[in-house]
Amino acid sequence: MKWIDSLSIVLFLVTILWIGLKASKRIFSNDDYLLAGRKVKKWPLAFSFAATDLGGSGIIGTLALTYSVGFSGGFWTLCAVPALVVLAFIVPRLFSGLNVTTIPEIFEKRYDKKTRVLVAILHLIGTTMIIAAQNIVASIAISTLTGISFSLALIIATGVFIIYTTAGGLLAVIWTDMLMFFLLIAGVLVTLITLVYEIGGIEQIVNATPENFWGFNGISMMTVSAWVVMNIFLYSTTQPYIQRVFASRDKSSVKFAYCFTGVTYIVYGIMVTLLGIISYVLNPNILNSEYGSIETIFQNIPMGLSSLLLVIILSATMSTCSSYLNGCASIFTIDIYKRILNPGANGRTCLRVAKISTLGIAFLSLVISYLPVGIVDIVVYGNIVYSAIIFFPLIMGLTTKWVNATGAFYSILIGVITVFIYTVFFFDGQIKQLYFIHPIFIASITSLVVLMIVSYLTRDKNFI
Repeated sequence: MKWIDSLSIVLFLVTILWIGLKASKRIFSNDDYLLAGRKVKKWPLAFSFAATDLGGSGIIGTLALTYSVGFSGGFWTLCAVPALVVLAFIVPRLFSGLNVTTIPEIFEKRYDKKTRVLVAILHLIGTTMIIAAQNIVASIAISTLTGISFSLALIIATGVFIIYTTAGGLLAVIWTDMLMFFLLIAGVLVTLITLVYEIGGIEQIVNATPENFWGFNGISMMTVSAWVVMNIFLYSTTQPYIQRVFASRDKSSVKFAYCFTGVTYIVYGIMVTLLGIISYVLNPNILNSEYGSIETIFQNIPMGLSSLLLVIILSATMSTCSSYLNGCASIFTIDIYKRILNPGANGRTCLRVAKISTLGIAFLSLVISYLPVGIVDIVVYGNIVYSAIIFFPLIMGLTTKWVNATGAFYSILIGVITVFIYTVFFFDGQIKQLYFIHPIFIASITSLVVLMIVSYLTRDKNFI
């Protein structure tokens, strides 16, 4: 690695840490730390929402899939677009004005305490897995460019986002997200243009790839449908996204943030997809596409751009990690510590616990990062554990009166058991499909059916 690459990386990391420390001076309460004072404006909200979602698993996952199956691998990112556009008109009406800090709080307001605690635990498990996926991506990038070991790279990447997230809370996350958004989009564009020019243009790229690379049948329609549904579940139930709804100044800002992110995904998704195809053109004999595709790109861009590409990936992963980490800290502090362990805790105590829990959750994600599981699989399974299972109890609880606390609790519990059984009997290193039905559908449909049946059977006991 050349000195200019090293300097660029150091400057990036120092800037991120400086922003975190700067934001910490504006944190005076637990509400400031977890929700940025509930006064985030339209453009900061939009940039933060987009940066949170354009994560490293999206980059590496799309590169790997596109390298293996061609253009249809881009569905991994492009499936977010319809979900975001649809939810832009639903989420603001459902969640704005609820005066809560976390998703589990809604479950107690609508159902009961035990359902809230169960949802909180599942959220912590699912989102910690997604943080782990981002850790892996950042470590792959650092290790590939610098030559240091994967383990050391993992510790460095995790350490940086822990420091600025712990110091400044959601405010630091939003400030850094704004910087990272522009770095991410500009960096991917510059890298793409540079590689297309060096290869000799789009025509050369098309001629150097198999004909079926440009079709849409490389990924099954069942999987594509599952990814769209997964994104609907994700953006409507997960704390890092809904936390921004709670932190926003008004409903119009939330709608704008969802639409802005959807439009951004169209451009971003196509650019990353083309980079994956380019990595195939540069080296069609890679054995491990998750590592090899990004390594091939690193090896074929000029000095200076390699550090830019690393900064891109670090921007993507750290923005997602910090958002999920802050969301997990919110849930542990509000729904576990203050609700169960110490109901009388004051704001100062909760602020301290939020910072300590940030460190603890980051450590758990670090441990998960060492497990031999693919990045895409970790993200999908993390969403199955939480979002797919709680979607119907949450949405139906907010929109109907006849589902009840007993139905909600058992729908979530049986949904978890279903996922566990599926994992034991139908999981052998990658997410598989049971009788051609994706596990996302199995988890969510199980939850819905149990919710309706149990609520009906117990309607006379605790009808709401």
